[in-house]
Amino acid sequence: MARQRALKPCAAPACATLVRGGTYCQRHQEEYDQRRKQALKRTHAKYNERRAESDKFYGTSRWRKLSLYYRRLHPLCVRCRELGRATPAQVVDHIKPLKTHPELATEWDNLRSLCHACHNQIGEKVGLGPGV
Repeated sequence: MARQRALKPCAAPACATLVRGGTYCQRHQEEYDQRRKQALKRTHAKYNERRAESDKFYGTSRWRKLSLYYRRLHPLCVRCRELGRATPAQVVDHIKPLKTHPELATEWDNLRSLCHACHNQIGEKVGLGPGV
């Protein structure tokens, strides 16, 4: 027999509706979803305004050559290797982000090889990292 979760009050201020297994009642959940959607839309718009500027460097032949050479010398994802896995590296990542440390753009000690999965976990999240 499955156990039911206890009822608890909706997290919206001054709402007395009891909910089971969620944070908000149906009405407030819809309002929360709309607010969240609008906030993400603003965050992505701000990010995309700056993206063309920050992505220019990654299109240069200097970066492409450096990235290929670095991956040739470091073919495995460093994070996966620390976890005991051998995963091919697909991305050369800046340890200190290019946006905040442009002077380290081509510094060998500021680079690491990562697979896409690790890059997406480690990298600065859109709208959640510093400088957004």
